[in-house]
Amino acid sequence: MNYIKLHIKEDKKMKKIIITVFMAFIAMALGYGYSDAVTGQCSNCHTMHDSQDGNGDEGDAGAQTQLLKAGCVSCHTGPHGSGGDGRNDAYGAPVVLDTVDPSTTGGTATLAGGDFYWVDAGTDEQGHNVIDLPNISGQDSTIASTTPPGWDQGATTGKTVDSKTIQVTGGAGWAGAQLTCAGTFGCHGTRDLAGFGGMTGAHHGNAGTDDQASTATTVANSYRFLAGIKGLEHVNHNWSEAAATHNEYYGADDTSTERDNDATNTYTNSDTISFFCAECHGDFHAKIDNDTTFGNPWVRHPSDIVLPNSGEFDDYNSDDGDNTAGNYNLTVPVARGAVPASSSATVTPGATTATGAIVMCLSCHRAHGSEYNDLLRFDYTAVTIGAGTTVGCFVCHTDKN
Repeated sequence: MNYIKLHIKEDKKMKKIIITVFMAFIAMALGYGYSDAVTGQCSNCHTMHDSQDGNGDEGDAGAQTQLLKAGCVSCHTGPHGSGGDGRNDAYGAPVVLDTVDPSTTGGTATLAGGDFYWVDAGTDEQGHNVIDLPNISGQDSTIASTTPPGWDQGATTGKTVDSKTIQVTGGAGWAGAQLTCAGTFGCHGTRDLAGFGGMTGAHHGNAGTDDQASTATTVANSYRFLAGIKGLEHVNHNWSEAAATHNEYYGADDTSTERDNDATNTYTNSDTISFFCAECHGDFHAKIDNDTTFGNPWVRHPSDIVLPNSGEFDDYNSDDGDNTAGNYNLTVPVARGAVPASSSATVTPGATTATGAIVMCLSCHRAHGSEYNDLLRFDYTAVTIGAGTTVGCFVCHTDKN
């Protein structure tokens, strides 16, 4: 009898220790690095067996890795909810695939990256053809390939994040594979694991407020889970954006000669948003000026280069001749040479400071998709010299109009 009492007492003591340790672990996991990591019931995202009806809990057939109930698209599909912040009501996740035609991009229509609505509806030219999307069944019919345009595996080599490779395809090339949301052939997370395996643990360390991703040493503290990329994250992903309240993108003024017709075709500023794009579109980022085929100076539009405040570029976003730059333009944004602690409407052409102006890939394109061909942020066909407009190209090329 005494043995039984002692056993019960020790068993209760052990349970108390286990519970205490578990709660301490949860507190550490949710609080590590940021004060606003993902919250709520674990069962909102995870399931132990995924055996209900054998169909997956949220419509994705079969079990998912990381014991998840569903893939990326299931949580990040809309319509935009009632919270007024660009998220859906079902999961509180930012919507990147709208179920209703947004008609346009930005503002209170889409988040910063635009939307996959148009490409998922069948227009290849208007978005990245991510295989995770429900209506994408194969390669981009327009380019007739799964290999990204401008692909150069050698343009962005040699980078690791959290001791893991971030090189797209892991250095193996596309070989018939197609773009995914995350993982080896994806945009988000590391590239050492397939699919959203490359995102393992990232949501637990995510910040829920305006986050200055200025170190980018892990997926969780990188800009928008883009491994190794720096920037400032707007709390609502640019929903209800304003000139002074928006994402801030990180850029660098490339003064190297690597842009010339260089056999190595490499680019070393590996933490800018344009470098991220170059991971798939290396030729568009690296070989842009002295090309022996075409001659000097430009064969492709430059990126990661400071926007001067002279000549045809005089006074960003201002066509009134008052020698004063205008406010930050939400349709044609610029990157900053330092990650600011808060966003700003001030733009200082010619500078590489936190209010400076650096041309980047996203100055012209949306990351996910838009209502315009080539994922453009504006109607390229409407940029007409002599028409008195100040849109699109004329935001930077102010004296061309």
